[in-house]
Amino acid sequence: MKAARLHGRHDVRIEEVPTPAPGPGEVLVRVRACAICPSDWRLYEDGHAGGVALKQPIIQGHEFAGDIVAHGEGVDSPPIGARVAVEPSWHCGQCDSCQRGLTHLCRNQVFPSFPHRDGALAEYIACPAYACCVLPEGVSYVQGALAEPLTVGLHAVRLAAPQPNDQIVILGAGMIGLSVLMCARAVGLQQIALAEPIEGRRQRAALLGADPVVPGAGNLRDVGVEGDVVFECAGEGEAVEHALYLARPAGKVVVVGIPHPERISFEADVARRRELTIIFSRRSRDELADALAMVAAGHVDLSRIPVREFPLEKTKDALDFTAARPGDALRAMVLP
Repeated sequence: MKAARLHGRHDVRIEEVPTPAPGPGEVLVRVRACAICPSDWRLYEDGHAGGVALKQPIIQGHEFAGDIVAHGEGVDSPPIGARVAVEPSWHCGQCDSCQRGLTHLCRNQVFPSFPHRDGALAEYIACPAYACCVLPEGVSYVQGALAEPLTVGLHAVRLAAPQPNDQIVILGAGMIGLSVLMCARAVGLQQIALAEPIEGRRQRAALLGADPVVPGAGNLRDVGVEGDVVFECAGEGEAVEHALYLARPAGKVVVVGIPHPERISFEADVARRRELTIIFSRRSRDELADALAMVAAGHVDLSRIPVREFPLEKTKDALDFTAARPGDALRAMVLP
C-alpha cells in the first residue's frame, strides 16, 4: 500500500509499505479521509511528540474514517463493507484506569500516529474492532474524520459540567475551540463568548453562535465578560494565564489545548484569590458514538466546518497548510 511516512523533521515521503494484516480482535480499514491534527504537525515540526523522540519512520494521522475490508480472528462486527469512524485511543481494558472506566487514561494506551504506532495517513490501517463506530446514514467520511476532534470538545464540556445559565468563554476558534462551541450549544448553553486572533475563524465562530467574538482575551475583559467556565483551546502557554484572568471567582478553567511549548506558568495568586478550579482535559472518553449521534440528529452540523482537501501524495503540503493556520479552513483533509 501507499503511505505517507515521516522520517524526521519536515521529511515526509510517500512510500510503498506492506498492507497491515488485522490481528485477533482487529479489523482492517480502507482509509477514505484522514484529517491533520496540530499534534501531527508538531511531530513533523519538532521531531518529537510530548518529549517522545522519533527514532524510526512513522505513519501519522489519527482523525480518520473509512471502510471495513477485513476481519481479524474473533471479529464479526462491524461487518465487511461498513463505513466507520475510529476512536484512536486504544485501551487495554485491564489496568486500574480502565477498571475505573477511565479508558482514555489507560496506562497501556496505544495511540496511532504517536511514536511508534503507525497511523492512518495511508491506504489501510489495522485497528481494534471495538474502536470502530458505524457512520450514520448521511454522515460523510470527511465528517467521520472530523467527529474525532468533536469528541474532544464533547468530553471537555462534559468534564466541566456547566450549569444552564453559566457564562462560557472559549479561547481559540480552531477545530477544538469550535467543537467546544458546537457541543456547548448542543447541550443548551446560550451565553458563549470567544476570543480568536484570526479574523476568518472569528467569523466562523460568530456564524456558529458565539457572542461576543473578539480578537483577543484582553478584549473580552474590556467588554466586561467573565466566565463561569473558561475553555482554553488555543494550545498556547500564555492562553492559560489569560483564561485565569477571565474566570469569575469560584469559576472553572478547562485546559483543552496542548500548550506549545509544553511548559506553562501563571500567577498563582490569581487562581488562589479567586479560588478557581483548573481542569486538564485529556482527549475523549469513548464518546465517538455520542458525537456521531449528535451529528446524525442535526444537533451539530459538521458540514459548516471548512476543510481543504489533499491527495495522499500531497501530505507534506497538508502539514504545511496546517502550520499556516488559515482563516478559511479548520482542517487539512487527506484523501488516500
